[in-house]
Amino acid sequence: MKFRPAAFVVTAALGLVLFAASAGASTLSLECAGKGPHNKDSVGTVLCAAEPGVARAISGTVKDDAGKPVATKVTVTFFTWTPVKGGYYDVDEASTRTISSNAGGAFTLPVKTDTRVTVKFSVGDEAKGVGPAGAEAQVSRRLDVKLAKLGGGKVKLTVKGAAGKKLKLYVLDSSGYEIPGVPAKSTKSGTAVFNLGSRHGEFSYYVDAGVFGDLFWEERRASFRL
Repeated sequence: MKFRPAAFVVTAALGLVLFAASAGASTLSLECAGKGPHNKDSVGTVLCAAEPGVARAISGTVKDDAGKPVATKVTVTFFTWTPVKGGYYDVDEASTRTISSNAGGAFTLPVKTDTRVTVKFSVGDEAKGVGPAGAEAQVSRRLDVKLAKLGGGKVKLTVKGAAGKKLKLYVLDSSGYEIPGVPAKSTKSGTAVFNLGSRHGEFSYYVDAGVFGDLFWEERRASFRL
């Protein structure tokens, strides 16, 4: 299936209508566990940032039709995102597994990804009084960007977490515009050195991951001074 990122959010919302809560219905709630950036979109999808090379845990709680925590099986389906032409992404079902909530209704699942993965959780067990319910989470890799001042107007950008993908690195002025004589640099290693000469003041930097850009965790443009 092909989606732009915003379009997939709408599709996910339509899918969750199947699990719309009503009086006396079972519920499945999610949150990002541990430290790190997190958010939630307009349709309730939990958004979690994963550090380079580290899994980000998603925790959840299942409650039965009576609103009580319950031990039950939870079906987990993973969807991968692959860039295709036209600024779209193929969002494909990759795998499915089953985990279980404990007597307190709780479960935790560590999720590791190179870019972005959508994870759908669903439950339903009539014998335990658990009606159909579900929720979705999205885990995106956060790029770890470090800037080092080397002296003589030179600065070094180092990006970790891009998994060898080609990046275009920029050092920009304080307004976010390119600086004349300081061109962007392409790199697969994630490292580049820029020479700002005798310039002083406030600057910023930016990492362009090309077609993968929308799949990494979005952060504010960072600034520094020389």
